[in-house]
Amino acid sequence: MAEAFLISPVSQIKLSPIEVIMILGDIVKRNAKRYPQKTAVVFGSQRFTFEEFHHRVNSLANALIDLGLGPEDRVAILMDNGYQYLELYFAIPGAKGVAVPVNTSLNTPDMLAILNSAEAKILIYGDKFAPLVDTLLNELDSVKSLIVVGDPVREARSYEQLVAAYPSREPAVKVEEQDLAYLFYTSGTTGLPKGVMLTHRATTEGSLNHLFGARVRHQDIGLVATPLFWGGAMILTILPQFYMGGTIVIAGTSAPEEILGLIQSEMITTGFMTPPMIMTMIEHPQLVDYDTSSLRHVWFAGMPMPVDTLKRALKIMGNIFFQCYGSTELLAMTHLVPEEQVTKVPPDKVRRLASVGREVPNVEVRVVNDEGRDVTPGEVGEVIGRGDNMMKGYWRMPLATEEALKDGFMHTGDLATIDEDGYIYLVGRKKDLIVSGGQTIYAIEVEEVIYQHPGIAEAAVIGVPDEDLGESVKAVVVLRTEEVSTDDIIEFCRQRLPVHAVPKSCAIIEALPRNPAGKVLRRVLRQQYQS
Repeated sequence: MAEAFLISPVSQIKLSPIEVIMILGDIVKRNAKRYPQKTAVVFGSQRFTFEEFHHRVNSLANALIDLGLGPEDRVAILMDNGYQYLELYFAIPGAKGVAVPVNTSLNTPDMLAILNSAEAKILIYGDKFAPLVDTLLNELDSVKSLIVVGDPVREARSYEQLVAAYPSREPAVKVEEQDLAYLFYTSGTTGLPKGVMLTHRATTEGSLNHLFGARVRHQDIGLVATPLFWGGAMILTILPQFYMGGTIVIAGTSAPEEILGLIQSEMITTGFMTPPMIMTMIEHPQLVDYDTSSLRHVWFAGMPMPVDTLKRALKIMGNIFFQCYGSTELLAMTHLVPEEQVTKVPPDKVRRLASVGREVPNVEVRVVNDEGRDVTPGEVGEVIGRGDNMMKGYWRMPLATEEALKDGFMHTGDLATIDEDGYIYLVGRKKDLIVSGGQTIYAIEVEEVIYQHPGIAEAAVIGVPDEDLGESVKAVVVLRTEEVSTDDIIEFCRQRLPVHAVPKSCAIIEALPRNPAGKVLRRVLRQQYQS
């Protein structure tokens, strides 16, 4: 069809001339038909056209089916960034299986817990992880087949040999839009990771919201600069690009030199970065030596950008930044688009820089109090949302699913305020509230003040046990200059914050612990400083 409509409780959006597709494999198939010789994927010296990519995805899917992959069987992926990761993201759901990306930075017990939780039938891993896989195998009862990417490893089948050995015809399976496609494990910022079940439809619906917000074009060249095991890369960059027939360039690392080099050499127009990556890039001493003029827009998500940092990024790079707020469970919920990022006047618009924007087209977002009623402007409540991009539930965790999905809404656990125009301002997590001497303190508000100090590069605020107050505020910071002391930081806060919100103590460290999305792992800091 030449034109189509997406109807939601929130809005009606007309898509033209693209065709609305909800099955992941159909996106690849369509691109191979329409743009067979256009470059689809770039990784290092490897380049594949859409036709080549489509054939490789089909061959891999047929190989997985022949290895015994059945409907909704899980396939775990343990590897670094590479073009193979993109192929797996489409081939596994295309074979009616469920892809389970595994965070390569996890410790061995946590990795084992995820693999056993998912009951992965097939494990595909990079050859560098072969020693680790050897140590895990005896405790992985569900794994029946191993596939290695790279040099051959004993009983593991070769990835490239499988692709070469199987036909590139469409897999002989019928995939439905409500079939599970991915099992993304949460980052575990407040506890053990949970497996989030996303269907084909939920995934594509989530990507369409980014396509609309960023006005993704056929000629765009998108950069994947984050680890591919994090689902945000798929939703924020890969799918919107592929939906429009755009090219994807994969970075091997998040080193600023590699990112800047790829922007220049591949003439990147769009992509996703975490706020820490953007901070590192704009402060890189050789930034002016790279040509970044091709950049049209850059998504950031995972955590709010400190206002002073965002202003600096806008001044250095131009008005190219899109903020996205969401979760693994509901994907995108809000956007703050470039035209809403005003840095000088009028004041009521400048203050929106501290927000995460307004709800995206096909998601309903509310901020509610404990009774479930919408809060008034300035009142703090919990962010909840619903839409076709919502998860099916947590894998094998019915009680956690019931707690999160109430009355058709996903309850995020994020606290926020909302203004008269619908802009949402996050103030923290329910579990991260600091109650000191009976006063409620929101960590993000203290952090915003600390970030105003010119000597601070990164900051996180936590509550620590206090005999007199119950909890006291502790600041943990990374310095930009060594000429700053903890007393300087506390005094800086004392001059700008209410007495009860001033940090009672401060620690200086080399780097804040973060998950792949850039979120600070406050539970790690609390464990470290709880005494």
